Amino acid sequence: MPSSALVTPGDGRSPVLIHVPHASHVIPPELRADLLLTDVELAAELDESTDTATDTIAAAALRHTRQRPTTVVNTLSRLVIDPERFPDASEPADAFGRGAVYTRTCTGAPLRTEPYPRAEQLLDGYFRPYADAVTAAVEDRLHACGRAVIIDLHSYPEKPSGFENPDAARPALCIGTDPVHTPAWLIEATRGAFASLPEFGEIAENTPYAGCYVPMRHYGHHERVTSVMIELRRDVYLTDPRTPHPARVDRLGHALATLIDTVTEWAAADV
Repeated sequence: MPSSALVTPGDGRSPVLIHVPHASHVIPPELRADLLLTDVELAAELDESTDTATDTIAAAALRHTRQRPTTVVNTLSRLVIDPERFPDASEPADAFGRGAVYTRTCTGAPLRTEPYPRAEQLLDGYFRPYADAVTAAVEDRLHACGRAVIIDLHSYPEKPSGFENPDAARPALCIGTDPVHTPAWLIEATRGAFASLPEFGEIAENTPYAGCYVPMRHYGHHERVTSVMIELRRDVYLTDPRTPHPARVDRLGHALATLIDTVTEWAAADV
């Protein structure tokens, strides 16, 4: 089975990899049959779970950046598998049915039978091939540029989902960081790229979400792999759960392109 990771190479000298894991609404029919939701309930779950139009923002950035980065876009919904979870009991979100294979909805209602008998099949068929594809893309940037910089692009709803901390701050932009893989210069570059936008009166770190994506082969020890997560609150750029505001998306694309260009210049000078 081919990976759902759509990898599009960028310019050979760019160390940047834009990762868009949660933008798709696509669920194969054979997997839809296992979901314990009506079509109306599934539509509502997708509206809340999907990082709608983050792929559109990434595409806008490619139109404005001086050197195009590699992009990795998940072509399937996170309701198939979530590529950013750990695939075992070490995943904290497993406690509320939102591990690598979801068994609960955003409200805590049943999504799949528990335990789900096809979980390992989904991990083998979708999760592991996806992880392999992203790992290979990072390795390619390391080989070509001497480093890889992952920009992990997400969004989240204005109001907290049922499994979230209702007291956590929900700024217009949340920057997710890792103590090993997110250096101070990358945090400052991210802040600087987005701070001038009128949409962003609030920028915070690691709230309501924390961390960023690094392939397991590199996690915790490879200093030449750096990463930052960008979490955009959806009311900043959507007019409703499914409709992006074109001008706001373009402004976000410009800001993301500024970050890409800053990172590319810094990395070239540092190698």
